[in-house]
Amino acid sequence: MSPDHYLSIGTEGEGLFRDKASRFIGIAFQVCDEEQFKERLLRLQKEHHGARHFCYAWTIGVRNTRHRANDDGEPAGTAGKPILNRIRAAGLSDAGVIVLRYFGGTLLGKAGLIQAYGEAARLALEAAVKVELVLRDNVHITCTYAQLEGIRNTVLASGGDVLDSSFTNAVTLRVALPLSRVEALCEAWRTQGIQAAREDQGK
Repeated sequence: MSPDHYLSIGTEGEGLFRDKASRFIGIAFQVCDEEQFKERLLRLQKEHHGARHFCYAWTIGVRNTRHRANDDGEPAGTAGKPILNRIRAAGLSDAGVIVLRYFGGTLLGKAGLIQAYGEAARLALEAAVKVELVLRDNVHITCTYAQLEGIRNTVLASGGDVLDSSFTNAVTLRVALPLSRVEALCEAWRTQGIQAAREDQGK
């Protein structure tokens, strides 16, 4: 996979694991920020008000720059960490898994809990539909009408998209380009007298 591409979850998946009358239900889904994750967790808590534990893990950022694991009352390291390990083993970014437990009356011990939470997470992740996403950056371009068609063709050929355009005395474009192509394309355009800069650098 190229540096611009990463795997995430397109359609959420659900998995069920049973052990000694306890039910572990795993839900795997894409998550882009912590607030979105909290909203999904609250909805599950309302839908499954009879469950005793809602253990989870998530990774946010294309290089998994942020992550969290929570045992929600289970012995430390027996729930959140096994779930997080399954997300990492699947090679996913921007992904969250919540495993809720309906207690069956029999204690499973630490080893049993690690296996149960890890298996419920694995089953949910296997059921989820994975998508390959492209990491892109936005670029502002100012060019002449004569240069417009060539720029559009270059953007599309590189796997990018034209997001916005305006037409006055000159043409102004806002385009999204694969991250690894931004610097080379901007430099090439500038040598042709075309103004091109990353969005965070201004127009």
